[in-house]
Amino acid sequence: SERVTVAINETWHRQHPTPTRASLEERVRWHTEHAKECGCRPMPAEILIELEKRERRGQKKSPRKY
Repeated sequence: SERVTVAINETWHRQHPTPTRASLEERVRWHTEHAKECGCRPMPAEILIELEKRERRGQKKSPRKY
């Protein structure tokens, strides 16, 4: 099987742990920042859906790196 190399920003991850029992707002904020700072994994579907809803309502623009 083929190995895939994934870019991970270990420093960012150490400095920004995922909040315990995070609200949807906290999770959206964390994953939006994560998409800007690290390429280790795609954004979860639930977060993408929420960002799309917000964009349709004219709230925050979703990040383009996901």
